[in-house]
Amino acid sequence: MHTDCGGQIPVREVIGKLDRLLEKDRAEEAERHLYEWLDEAGRLGDWQGEITLLNELMGFHRSSGKRREGLEAARKGIRLVRSRGMEKTVTAGTTFLNAATTMKAFGETEEAMPFYEEAEKLYNRFLEEGDYRFAGLYNNLALAWTDLGQYERAFLYYDRALRLLGQLPGNAMESAVTWVNLACLWEKKEKDPDRREERIEECLARAMEYLDDPEAERDGYYAFTCRKCAPTMGHFGRFRAERELRERADLIYRGLRNERT
Repeated sequence: MHTDCGGQIPVREVIGKLDRLLEKDRAEEAERHLYEWLDEAGRLGDWQGEITLLNELMGFHRSSGKRREGLEAARKGIRLVRSRGMEKTVTAGTTFLNAATTMKAFGETEEAMPFYEEAEKLYNRFLEEGDYRFAGLYNNLALAWTDLGQYERAFLYYDRALRLLGQLPGNAMESAVTWVNLACLWEKKEKDPDRREERIEECLARAMEYLDDPEAERDGYYAFTCRKCAPTMGHFGRFRAERELRERADLIYRGLRNERT
């Protein structure tokens, strides 16, 4: 661990190492890595580094399913942003978005909504229209409104996400996840069984188009997305697609683990 950074942790180096560990599916090492550097940032008084690592931990624990640790990172991130007077910044917007998404992931959607709303206000204030970060905001807001039974609002945000992604390059994985999420929304909203099945099949087919895109790089993020989409394919009876996506992810991760660290 290198700490000769003038009172700051080497954030770029730390995140780079994290990405390499996650690409190799080495989750336990990645978690230790994050907490070691979070402790070091606290020791150095590097609160900006702490905010960065807390944001990473929120995402990590959403994937790992560790509820207590995820909510702890979310609430600590919010407190740190507020205590440092950063409520009116893009960093605050991103932290509130990540915290809200973590709360929602662990069943605390009501608690999450004010932070989603704050994130949306800050993004609207500080980001250029068409910034890629809006796509993540819209997708997660749609999921939250779905949880609360506000299906029309959810459709509105999915539509915004898809429109934005259609204007951005390299959006295949984000688009695939959006279409998978939209299939789940149709399952809840549509009462007519024939129309429901038709809409779901359309969404899943669109998702697979993006996952089959030959231009999509077969990297760790691709493997992560395959694993993320696979359970929904199985839920809707597309077992062959589920199996294939899991196999794609496993193959990529095996190859990455065999590469030199």
